[in-house]
Amino acid sequence: MNVRHALTALGAGLTTGLVVAVLVIELLDFEFSALIGLPVGVLAGLIVFATVAVAFDGLDEMERRAMSAYAAFGLTVIGFAALSYVNLARGLFSGTVAAGAGLIAAVLTYLGLWSRER
Repeated sequence: MNVRHALTALGAGLTTGLVVAVLVIELLDFEFSALIGLPVGVLAGLIVFATVAVAFDGLDEMERRAMSAYAAFGLTVIGFAALSYVNLARGLFSGTVAAGAGLIAAVLTYLGLWSRER
């Protein structure tokens, strides 16, 4: 396993964990829904992390690029959340900005890998 495989597995797990946790929290219409959503998101993220770590070598090139782009989204969002947490331009690094930057990072990652492999 090289660095790209490890970062892709980690990022895919983070992305899945974030998406599942937010969806469960938003879909449950009662107080303290995070007590259910966060553990479900962590469990889903761990499952995806293990699956990608094992199966990444068996994917074709297009699937690898797509998985790396998916992983880049989560890594970028977590990076922005960390910057916001340590109070570096807290007003600038909102959730909307982090999600937008994550989408941009995903597209740039896919295009960068696509151009490198051509």
